[in-house]
Order: sequence, then structure tokens, then C-alpha cells
Amino acid sequence: NPSVDANTLCPYCDEPLPASPTPHLKHLLATTAKKSVRAPRPTNPMGRKTAMSVFINVCQRHQFESKILPEAEAKGWPKSIGWDLIHGRVMRMKNHLEALMENSMLENERGDVDYDEEDDAGEGSGQCQRARDKCVFWEDVIKEVKQKGTRAAANVKSQFANFQNTQPGYYGELGSVLIHQSLYELFPPENTSPESVSPLSPKEFINRVLLPEVALRLIMEDKSLSGSSGARKALEILRDSTTYGVAMFPEDAGE
Repeated sequence: NPSVDANTLCPYCDEPLPASPTPHLKHLLATTAKKSVRAPRPTNPMGRKTAMSVFINVCQRHQFESKILPEAEAKGWPKSIGWDLIHGRVMRMKNHLEALMENSMLENERGDVDYDEEDDAGEGSGQCQRARDKCVFWEDVIKEVKQKGTRAAANVKSQFANFQNTQPGYYGELGSVLIHQSLYELFPPENTSPESVSPLSPKEFINRVLLPEVALRLIMEDKSLSGSSGARKALEILRDSTTYGVAMFPEDAGE
């Protein structure tokens, strides 16, 4: 179609590119162009060609940004994140994360993350609890241990099955890397007593409990959520946005 600007088409599959490509898509287009050659064709005078294995990531990405990204935007999931702020935000959670590591006694205060079904000001407030009693991610671990046993819950197959539940929602792979770095700085696994986080190892405790807990609190901050109802809403967002996060912010997003 002569009326279509060829610069708005994918040079490999000739499908329309998103109107506002993300930095990651621009990076993919630039790096793939260096591995391809010009191949003008009637459907696209700006066409290029190379092996499918080279350009497939470009096409998958622009289809994601054209079809999935608008849906994510409608749900309020971010297209960009202040990655340079993540370390400081995690560090400000130090007291809460230490309480989880030590499973210390807490006074259930209004505004704390709590997943109980009663209202924020319900009868549960004021009761003494241990920190992990209020952590849904630790609760998931304990349920799995009761169902499968300690050894089965810690094996590689189980870890793969739990991959979805250990992702930081819309923070994606890049967010996971940055959160991990901060958590390992706070709680070096080699300095953590295995008995203190049993039945998990120190690394597993970080992956399966602390990382998603941090992500949940980041989402609560992003969305100005608080109390038990806010925690439940953030948990819903965390789990619903995981696939989006992995695609939107891969580890090599280049931001």
C-alpha cells in the first residue's frame, strides 16, 4: 500500500510497528539490523532479511508491544520503572525484612501488610504474631511442605513449578535481578543460619519469600495501597502482571 509509510513497518515481517516503540524494541531493531541485509519488496521497500532465529525476537517484541502492552496500560501497569531507585526502596524495607528473616514477634499495627480476610480494623488487630504468620509467601511454602514433604518442596522440579509465584510481578526479570542484588547485600546467604529459615535454604528463602514480599510492597507503594485490603489488591496485581513483567522488562532490557 503506497499510502503506508514503510518506516512504520517491521523490516522483517512487514507488520505495523507500535506507534511508540519502547527502548528495548528500538535496541532489538538496531542490533538485528547489523545482522541483516536490505531486501526491498513490494509490501515493504524498507524490508530486510536474515535468518529467522536472528529476527524472531524483534517480531515477538513488536507484537507484544502492539497487542499486550495497550491492555497492560489500561490496567495501570507501568511501561517504565525508576530502576536506579530500586536499591534505596528495598533498603528502606530493611526492618520488615529482618523481622521475616528472624521471624520475630510483631504487634499487628494498622497499615502493616496483612492478608487476613477481616477488615483492616477488625478483631485481629492488636494480637501478637510472628512476622512470618503475616507473610502469604511463607504460608505458601509451609502448605507445600505439608503436602509434599520438605525434600520434595525444595527440589528443582518444585522450584520450576513455583517459578510464577517467585516473580516480582510487573517488575519483571530486570526487577528480579535488582531486588536480588539488594537482598543479597542485606542478607548474604553464607552469613545466614540454615536453621533460621528451615525448611528452606537461605537462598531459597530469599527467592521464595523475601523477593516476592519486596515486590508486593513496591507495588503497594506504586499504587498508594495500605492495610490488608491494599495487600490483597497488590497480591492480585503481582500475580496477574507476572507474564507482562517478564516480557516487558527482560534482564537485558537495556534501560
